Amino acid sequence: MMFSPSRLSTLQRMVHEQLSTASTPAARSRAQRFLDEEVIASPGFGDCPFDAGSVWEGTDSRARDRYHHGFLFFGDWVKTILADDTTQVRAARAAVGIVETWTKLHGDQAHASDMAYHDETTAQRLLSLIAIRPAIAAVLPREDAEVLAPLMSSTAALLARQEFHAGSNNHGMFQDLALLYWSIVADNPHSNHAEYYSLAMSRLRRYFEASFTADGVHVENAPTYHLMVSRQAKNVMDLAVAAEHTDSAFYSNLIRRAERYATHALMPNGTYPPISDTQQNEIAKSGARGVFPGPEFLYATTQGLRGKPPQEKTLVLPDSGYAIYRSAWGDPDATYAFFSAAYNADYHKHSDDLSFFLHSGGIDLLSESGPYSYDYKDPFSKYAYSQFAHNSLVVDGTSLPRTDGRADRVSLRAVEERADGFTVVGTNGRYDDVVHERTVEVREANGKPLFDLTDEIISTSQHSYQLLWNLGTEVSVVLHGQGFELFRDGLKVMDLMVDADVPVTLALREGVEKPRPLGWRFPKFGQAVPAKVVTVSFNGQNTRVRTKIRLSDFSYTERLSPADPAWSRHSGEVPVNYLFRPGASARGREHLAVVFSAIHQPGDFTYNYKATVDEVDISALYILDDFGDQGAYYHSDHRSETIYRSVQALILGIANKHGIEASKLVAVGSSKGGTAALIHGMTLPFGRIIVGAPQTRIGTFVAGPHPNILQFMAGGTSEQDIEHLNGIVQRAALTAGSIPRTSILVGANDHHLRGHVEPLLDDMASKGLPRPAVTVLPDLSHADIGSVFRFFLAANLEQFVSGKGEEALPYIISPGKSPGSVRLKVYAPAGTRLAYRLYLDAEVVAKRGYADRQVVVFEDLAPGRYRIRVYLQAPDGTEPTAFTTRWVGLRKV
Repeated sequence: MMFSPSRLSTLQRMVHEQLSTASTPAARSRAQRFLDEEVIASPGFGDCPFDAGSVWEGTDSRARDRYHHGFLFFGDWVKTILADDTTQVRAARAAVGIVETWTKLHGDQAHASDMAYHDETTAQRLLSLIAIRPAIAAVLPREDAEVLAPLMSSTAALLARQEFHAGSNNHGMFQDLALLYWSIVADNPHSNHAEYYSLAMSRLRRYFEASFTADGVHVENAPTYHLMVSRQAKNVMDLAVAAEHTDSAFYSNLIRRAERYATHALMPNGTYPPISDTQQNEIAKSGARGVFPGPEFLYATTQGLRGKPPQEKTLVLPDSGYAIYRSAWGDPDATYAFFSAAYNADYHKHSDDLSFFLHSGGIDLLSESGPYSYDYKDPFSKYAYSQFAHNSLVVDGTSLPRTDGRADRVSLRAVEERADGFTVVGTNGRYDDVVHERTVEVREANGKPLFDLTDEIISTSQHSYQLLWNLGTEVSVVLHGQGFELFRDGLKVMDLMVDADVPVTLALREGVEKPRPLGWRFPKFGQAVPAKVVTVSFNGQNTRVRTKIRLSDFSYTERLSPADPAWSRHSGEVPVNYLFRPGASARGREHLAVVFSAIHQPGDFTYNYKATVDEVDISALYILDDFGDQGAYYHSDHRSETIYRSVQALILGIANKHGIEASKLVAVGSSKGGTAALIHGMTLPFGRIIVGAPQTRIGTFVAGPHPNILQFMAGGTSEQDIEHLNGIVQRAALTAGSIPRTSILVGANDHHLRGHVEPLLDDMASKGLPRPAVTVLPDLSHADIGSVFRFFLAANLEQFVSGKGEEALPYIISPGKSPGSVRLKVYAPAGTRLAYRLYLDAEVVAKRGYADRQVVVFEDLAPGRYRIRVYLQAPDGTEPTAFTTRWVGLRKV
């Protein structure tokens, strides 16, 4: 005998306390279903008819077959129908019948189904029988001796065989736990007691020594498996202490080290992140507190209600490959980040190397799919294991395998650890021709976390790359050219902006099933929920991508809302955000103004002149230049013209969709918007261009105040890069089939006149191209252009829609201050003489002769509709021109 009777009794009691059984009403109901209907019910697999043992025929679900062949459903029986005097005998006979049927069908291993003798399933079967046997033996001792005991004894003998042992993994651990428990609870006398006990304890010691890193983290890559294995280590420790085994101290030290990671890995909501095979269950309800007795783990599991908080908010474990940050302990809305550069074992490993997970405000922001099932053939399972389900790098459209024996090529290096964050570098060299290094810097500013990631990709050849950002299911997204914003219930919660040294394309996917799954979340085993994923795609050899993630002090000014149905997204070579508004009348809907925006502050992308254009009866297309961090002139990303082509495809698509002829398209904008209007207006078959103070030498202009735009558009800031951008407008003019009638407004005090407009005129004249009509206004600087251009734009749009095609000056017409008066102010070039004719409907009712006046007031007018014909006499003596204002109404006083 190994132990004294009293010690053996104590150990046997501890074994049965450690076995997993349920006593909830739901467990009772599931167990009762078998007595009433011979149905094996489970929360994970639904109802499965026993059907004389056909339930054990192989299915397409390894997890379900494991559940049935391992008799795991007996966990519902022990404390429910087997503990109830009214059902005890029936339940015991039913249980014996199940075991007897299984033994007849699968007792011969050579002819059993695949999962019947799966390594870990065999162990679970013995554990289930150990748990249920006392209740059966109490009422059916003969059946126990004839049916249960022989199967348990033969199963133990099988588990003891070295060739059947699964090895140094958690499957082998369960085999040895079952063997250990059997050595303690088996009937006396039993000749193998001491042998099984010694074998199990020595195997378990070797396993636990090898299965935790030097940081105290279990190697099977998932926090829940760390917790599960730690629980089993604690069980063995308790038995070792009770048995006064020499391994007691080893297990005590192991649990102490494992507790630190288990505490920090917990998210603020009391669950573990869906890393690798982790299923997100509330840890406080799982009995985990009995595994780790420390006050810090208690604080984490109770979300600050009990225990005490850890002193550190960060945990960096280079040997294990994890770096964890949280903004605060005990706050369920705290920010939590988990970076994984871990390949510690093949078991439960996903292709999640260098994946970054972010949770804040009680929801996942940057998430992962979580596991779907253990059936490696299922498309969803393959997806869950693949890189596409994680926030990392995919090369040439093919995921790395789940495992490949290249664990030594994945590592984490700590650069700096601080009280408010860390800087770490993860390396993934598992690719054949690529090394991916991801630097993650976490720091706080004014108590708010900031996240900056740098992806260095090194290769000897060209590849196509994708960085993926899987989003939480509770957020909506607004996508931009180089980033995106996340919203929850209309409130912005995060944005992400990318800065790459190559052209990139962002796309949004959700719930894709073919040709392969993309954009899915698996909250529970077998449950699939569509989830958004943003792909950042680019080509190159050695490339660098910087990613800025902000939860406050955002990179993007909030302009667009995902709840706003007015905004649309064109899926071209690169997606383009736009707003389309149809004209009010049939004539208005026949014409389209394409409006390009000027430069705003970094991250602030919006439209210009919407109020002005909306006052004119014309369809309008407002296009966002939300590329880079401050726009790209609707043209270039590191010299790639995908933006330019995508914008043109959008314009043509809208025009074709609404049946608008090319001659009735007008390109408009000022400053950068004017430049874009020239570029696209000249190269597409537009009928008209109306611009204010454009930059025709883009490189020279942005080199000083906006080197970020120069860098983004040209890929550098050298003189060659400046000259490349300087030639964009000129190249557009030279390649145009024909130049539409173009009107340019610029101020005499604006450096754009001599630096940009006059050089354009000279270039066009030298090439024999039509000269644009240029209106130069005195005392007008570039800062003032918008305030006057809106009048210039409205006036010339009205001319364009009316079909008269006259060149209009900017003007303001309105009822005068005194009753019965009309006031007109015209912004005219210096030296221009103006004459006026006032019309009441079609009748001329007043005139003013040529003079240098730019403001005229007509008084003592009857109620009605008035407009003014304006005549312009230039100082150079050229033929006078004219244009007509819009109508203005006077009411009866």
